[in-house]
Amino acid sequence: MSALAAAALLLRRLRTEIGILLLLFALVTSTSFLFAAAPRLFNRVTDDAVRYAVAQASPVERDVWLYANGFIGAGTGGGVSAVKAYGDAREGDFPTSIDRLVSNRVDGFTTVRFTVPKSIVDLSLRYQDGVTDATRLTAGRWPVDLGMQLQQIRVGQDTGATGQAPPTVFEAALSTTEADAIGAHVGDTFNINLDGSDPFIPKTAFVIAPTEIDVVGIFEPIDPSADEWAGSPLIQPSYKQGASGIEAIYATAYVPAEAYANLAAGLLPFHYDWHFEIDPARLDADQVESLRPDLARLDLLVAPTDTRFMHTVSSEVTVNNVSVGSGLVRIFDGFAAQRARSESVLSIAALGLLGLAAGAIAMLAILLVRRRRSSLLLARGRGASGRLLLGAQLLEAIILAGSAALLGFVLAVVVVPARDAPLSPILALVVAGSAIVVLMAATWPAARRPLMQLGRDDPPVFRVPPRRLVMEGTIVGIAVLAVFLLRQRGLTLGPTTAVASFDPLLAAVPLLSGLAAGIVAMRLYPLPVRWLGRLAARRRDFVPVVGLRTVSRHAATANLPLLVLMLTAAFGAFASVVASSVDHGQVAVSYLQTGADFRLEEIGIGGLPPSLDPTTIPGVKAVASGVVDGTADLVSGTRSATVDFDAVDTAAYATVTAGTAADPAWPSSFLEPPSGEGIGTAANPIPAILSAQLPPGIANLGNGDTFTIRVAQQSLTFRLVQRQNDFPGHGNGSIFAIVPLDWVRAAAPGTSFVPTVLWLRASSEVTAPLAAMVGAASEGVRIVSRQDAYAALHDAPLGSAVADYFGVALDVAVLYLAVTLVGAVVMSAAGRTRDLAYLRTLGVSGRQAQALTAVENAPPALLALIPGVLLGVGVAMLVEPGLGLADFVGAQGVPLFVDWPKLVLVIVILAAVVAVAIGAGTWLAGRARLVNALRIEDS
Repeated sequence: MSALAAAALLLRRLRTEIGILLLLFALVTSTSFLFAAAPRLFNRVTDDAVRYAVAQASPVERDVWLYANGFIGAGTGGGVSAVKAYGDAREGDFPTSIDRLVSNRVDGFTTVRFTVPKSIVDLSLRYQDGVTDATRLTAGRWPVDLGMQLQQIRVGQDTGATGQAPPTVFEAALSTTEADAIGAHVGDTFNINLDGSDPFIPKTAFVIAPTEIDVVGIFEPIDPSADEWAGSPLIQPSYKQGASGIEAIYATAYVPAEAYANLAAGLLPFHYDWHFEIDPARLDADQVESLRPDLARLDLLVAPTDTRFMHTVSSEVTVNNVSVGSGLVRIFDGFAAQRARSESVLSIAALGLLGLAAGAIAMLAILLVRRRRSSLLLARGRGASGRLLLGAQLLEAIILAGSAALLGFVLAVVVVPARDAPLSPILALVVAGSAIVVLMAATWPAARRPLMQLGRDDPPVFRVPPRRLVMEGTIVGIAVLAVFLLRQRGLTLGPTTAVASFDPLLAAVPLLSGLAAGIVAMRLYPLPVRWLGRLAARRRDFVPVVGLRTVSRHAATANLPLLVLMLTAAFGAFASVVASSVDHGQVAVSYLQTGADFRLEEIGIGGLPPSLDPTTIPGVKAVASGVVDGTADLVSGTRSATVDFDAVDTAAYATVTAGTAADPAWPSSFLEPPSGEGIGTAANPIPAILSAQLPPGIANLGNGDTFTIRVAQQSLTFRLVQRQNDFPGHGNGSIFAIVPLDWVRAAAPGTSFVPTVLWLRASSEVTAPLAAMVGAASEGVRIVSRQDAYAALHDAPLGSAVADYFGVALDVAVLYLAVTLVGAVVMSAAGRTRDLAYLRTLGVSGRQAQALTAVENAPPALLALIPGVLLGVGVAMLVEPGLGLADFVGAQGVPLFVDWPKLVLVIVILAAVVAVAIGAGTWLAGRARLVNALRIEDS
């Protein structure tokens, strides 16, 4: 038989195998589509992620800021033209990559501080772009320049006529918050002098001539969170706290741009700032690598003193302490680390799916070869060599798998709108290559096995070759080693930055673990089946003994379905644990960040208003109060340091947080009421919890040690009962002291500890009425919602992508399992039909035949499902430290969460797929005519 004739004979078979070839083509196409689309989807997710990270950061962190102290002459352009000219030149020095991201620039200047005699008020004057557009007047009008110049005079100088001249007047406007803080109204006039404590005021023998500030307007911002107000002192005053309370109030009033020339006439220094607003929509993930070095170069663009504009403006420009600030580098570093971790975690799902896809394709390939047995026998009988058979199969595999993979890649490019990913064609090529290898491997035994063995329906089972045992043992050993390496080293190699790369071996841990477990199961499960068969032989019924002996006799037939079923169960359990842990961890972290469902905290000083009573709102189940003092001093020996002092209503807080991740599990002493004499003294110290980190200079304290905290102008003694890393709802302070509020009040009965924070246990329905109550009570109260904290974590693109991808991967894995099992059923249908035909002639009923089918298929299913799920859960628990899920959860130390109801659902779904496959096999075996099944020739 010539090679051409043999090839023609082998290729003509395609007409009779169109169904299974189309199924194989569809499987390779869909797999290629999934793997080619995944990198494109990941590109879209990472673009969204970097924009989300930048957008979520405060403008102070994400934007670029240029600061300078000194003097810029007013020049001839009027207003702040010289200040803007300096900013234009500096912006011209920015790298193109950064300048492209700037959507807007806000320029501003602030004067030095002026004191208001006989008060604790210090006033500064400020102009910044866009104030009138971003605010609304609540009283009065906007200030204008009156054309009067600020003047300096020497101390002790005889001013003569100047002393009789009217004072210099500048009109200004105050925000409602600042006006309330200093008690100002429209029409008020403030006489001002230079504040000698301002370090930027030159230490010379000069003062300013009589000067007044007229308050002509009161305004409030339309959106206090808008970028225009980032870093601006126009909205909120600041305070200087002292031992006796507030020692100074620093307020800032708005002046028009035209006032700059008259203010500059006093030759006093200014604080200048140029705020370059970054537009997150102009970013994509590929820009991060080029932006990081460009951002680092910004610091090289500044100099201690800058006089470049001496020739472009009429007055000299002398600025110092020039600095460029931006938190984008830190944001990009965090994003790059999270992206590297995401790639590594998602690669686990990708490799698992690739293994399951290979199993499904292998099952269809084996089925295809089984269907071709007669044509292969004919070709081999007519002299076709094994090389010729393999060559024909290679040509067919290249055409079939190559065209299917190409179609899948094209569909991914067309269907998924995203940036092109170089990895997409590579993965499509890997899918095509894997399919070709699997098709060739399935044909290899038929091409190389002796013709006499090839002609038998059931080739004899010889002892397993030692080489194969060594190979399988190596796979098992590598899987065990990879599990422990992943636990110790994590998924990434190198530092956790953008240059970190994942280790493919460690990313394949779930796949390797399932494969190793499947290999062990395939080698061991015939032993208990044979033992059960011997026990069944003692019984008088027919079905168990025949079914179990059939399983043990045809163990090789069930190997691949058993392996794929165990892989799917293990992978499904692993995916379920990862997805559930991310979501459950985000819920837990939202409680840890907020401390309760809602937290109300003061923004200014003085405590929460007494009219704020959330218990009157339907849906509020419990409320706990606390007093937070950020100026308390911890004293230990001769050393003292400032700590965050948190006095909490511990019993009420335990009720608010019961059953949540924020439950602090108070020490028993925190729940006991204050008792005894001299509370807060060395004889009866107050129980306290301290942060694990203590201030520098404070000696290490152990449980039972006493220390002193100066709070509310009193020194109280405390006894340390516990050290902990953080406290739910405390904020970002790393150094804190937590104490029971009732003990503190008992120790200082003459002090009014007005609550500064409230924690609420309430449903989300109270959001609107709570906001209305807070708005009516005070503008100085902030609402922190756990739902908002959870949304910020849950909506992060990379975290959502990890959870969603594992969920999709589980669904696809079930589909691959279904294809594999259907292929196994179809492959064994002919043999089962023949066996049932023989048995039916011996008097076996239809019901017994169905029971026999169930007995033959139940052992591998039971052996794979339950152990596979437990294996997936166990591997997830073992490798949890190396997965790095904290990047997606939002905090370290949140344990894995096993959603057992969901895992039971996974088992039920997989069992249903197995049951459907078994039922289909029984139906296929039962619908065939027994007369045809009993014929000697199957072909």
